[in-house]
Amino acid sequence: RTYSEPQKWMRGKGCVTMQFGCCYNYAVDKNGNPPGIIRNEEVDPIPPLFKTMVTWHVLPTDCIPNSCIVNIYDEGDCIPPHIDHHDFVLPFCTVSFLSECNIVFGANLKIVGPGDFAGSFSIPLPVGSVLILNGNSADVAKHSIPGSGKEDLNNFQKDGSPEDPPQFFV
Repeated sequence: RTYSEPQKWMRGKGCVTMQFGCCYNYAVDKNGNPPGIIRNEEVDPIPPLFKTMVTWHVLPTDCIPNSCIVNIYDEGDCIPPHIDHHDFVLPFCTVSFLSECNIVFGANLKIVGPGDFAGSFSIPLPVGSVLILNGNSADVAKHSIPGSGKEDLNNFQKDGSPEDPPQFFV
């Protein structure tokens, strides 16, 4: 389950997802597993590049990543409004790799159209930018990546700490 691709039946319906270090279940699956990390599911380990982000001082040294979710967007793809599951240790970050995209925040995000959302505020994520989410921005406010007119590769990296060993590695 490292790689998953949604059925594209209309604009704005999801994006291709690659999971490393742990398997996150977005909804109740065919085996009845609830949303959250499935501890006995095998996925590929986190690529060294993402741990290197600590060495490069992109991430704090007390927050060593133990898993990541990479989202690959085609034109018009999105991540719908959500709050990340509390199975993930905070903080976590998002990195925009191929094109600028926006991340929208708010207590109540509104659907404007297929793959398009509006909230209290939006932050542009230029190519190569890193946004670290912690506190209310991570576990109170919803966030979304609206569908864009460009292809993008985006990484939502979930972090652990030295006191919290990487229990989700396989």
